[in-house]
Amino acid sequence: MNTVYIKFNSRKHQVNGYYELATRATVTSLPDGVYIVPVQALSILDDQKISYRQASEDEVEMSHAQIRNPAAGVPQ
Repeated sequence: MNTVYIKFNSRKHQVNGYYELATRATVTSLPDGVYIVPVQALSILDDQKISYRQASEDEVEMSHAQIRNPAAGVPQ
């Protein structure tokens, strides 16, 4: 299954998008609002006109770093 890392463009779209994906597909939530979504599930968001973008490599790496070390996301 091919997946993509996404972020929603607003809190409203995040709430609605997560609900749609959680009830109709598979979605994995990471820290900082990054989601792992099957490529095929993006059509669900498009059909509902839910705004999202592909997460940058830096955003994905920071999310993974927070999972590995929860203190990593806290500025020192």
